[in-house]
Parts: sequence; structure tokens; C-alpha cells
Amino acid sequence: MPLTTPLGVWRAGLGLGLAALWTEPLLGLKRLILPVSYWRAAEFAYVARQLQLPRGARVLDLGSPKDLALLLAAERGFEVVATDILPEAIELSRRYAAALGRCGSGPGSVLSEVQDGRRLTYPDGAFDAAFSVSVLEHIPDDGDLAAARELARVVRPGGLVVVTTPYARTFGETYVDRAVYERPQVDGKPVFFERHYDDDALRRRLLSVPGTEVANLELWGEGAVRGERILTRLGRLRDALSPIEAFLSAAFLRRVENGNSTPMAAFFTLKKL
Repeated sequence: MPLTTPLGVWRAGLGLGLAALWTEPLLGLKRLILPVSYWRAAEFAYVARQLQLPRGARVLDLGSPKDLALLLAAERGFEVVATDILPEAIELSRRYAAALGRCGSGPGSVLSEVQDGRRLTYPDGAFDAAFSVSVLEHIPDDGDLAAARELARVVRPGGLVVVTTPYARTFGETYVDRAVYERPQVDGKPVFFERHYDDDALRRRLLSVPGTEVANLELWGEGAVRGERILTRLGRLRDALSPIEAFLSAAFLRRVENGNSTPMAAFFTLKKL
């Protein structure tokens, strides 16, 4: 089962859990219980399909769930720089990488650093590729535009930027009555949580990055069986299905190519000119 399929991601996630079990039992056990979640199985597989790079390629991760960085380091031998705006996320990334003997620089390693995706500190062309899984939609105001431009800036000419983000037929933004990531709630005002891009917003905000061209664009969603809705309605009972969420992903999530499916996410790859 290659990493380019949801079940391949599941298999690799189990391997990481087993390897971490001896030095970080709690982290290892969590990964064994949930090798990869429903949507992440499809998203991680897409990133793996797009990043067909040689061993030792230097790759930037902007804010993605950190198990993908470890999967790419372990399975592909990439040198991954995993970034996040939250120091606690970076500390967890370092612990996980250290537990697997992959913390640091060089092929097959993960270097974890605090970065703001809107203002990366890396020089132009520092990476062979970059990816960001389910992150840009959470950056408020025009931060998603700034982050997309930064990702393109730090990738070398000919390099790829791979992104996954929510999609809907009609653009929408969600606000919540709580703190969101690094942003506290102030004076009881709702805090921006995420946006769902429609065709126009996706093109204007993320696909039209100067100096890039769209190398691949796929809409993903579900058919008649709404797996995500079923899992959500299960509540805590969903925990019992955690070990097999990748199998449900493989069964219900698909590339949307006709009117019988519901588009829910956009997966795309930009190539730097």
C-alpha cells in the first residue's frame, strides 16, 4: 500500500505509532488508535502523489498536522521543515520526531520551527517544494493570500506548492465564540475560524499567485453516502471507528467529476515559474 493512497497513509501511520511506542508511549498509542483521520487520509495521499521528489529533497510544511511531515521523512527520505504559529504545536512535533529518531536536519529528518506563514523568515527559493494541509482557510483577513505568496516565494523555480482547503459552491466564512489558535477572543466578539472557498474566491485568493501556474486542481467530496455527516452524528461513539477512518475515507471520499457528488474540498498544486 503506497503512501499515495488513503490505506497507504493508514499503514504508514500505524508504523509511526509502533515506532514511537517505546520512547513516547502516549504519542505512540494515540497514533495506533487513530493512524489517520477521515479527511486527512485523502489529503495526505494527495500531497504524497504530487510530491514525487528524490530522497533528500528539502520540503516546507506550513502548519499541517505534523504526522504528514514525519510520514514524508520516513517514507520518502525528504528533509522536512515543519512550521506552525503555535509553540505548543512545534513542541509536540519535536517530541514526536525525537521519539522516531528523526529530529534535526538532513534526509529523513524533521526540523520543527515556529513561523508565521504570512511572514516566513526563509530566503527566496530555499525549498524544493512546500505543502499546507487545511491551514490557509483559518488565516483571517487577507492572510491566506499572504501565506500563498510566501509559500511560492520560498520554493525554487520549478518547485511545487501543494495545498488542501475547504470548498463549497457558495463562499462562506465561519466565526465562533471562543479563541481560535493564536487569536484570543476580545470583548466577547466572535472570532474568525475558517472560510469555505467557492470557484471565484479560490481563483482570486489562492490560484492566482504571481509567478506560478496551476499544475493540478481537484475538487473532492462525497457521493450519496455522506460519511463525514455520519461520523459527526456519532459523537463520542466515533472513537470506536478511529482505527478504520482511513478505510471509510477510501470508501466515501472521491474526486468530484459529476453532479451526483457533493464538493467539499479543493486540492491543488501550483508550480513556480
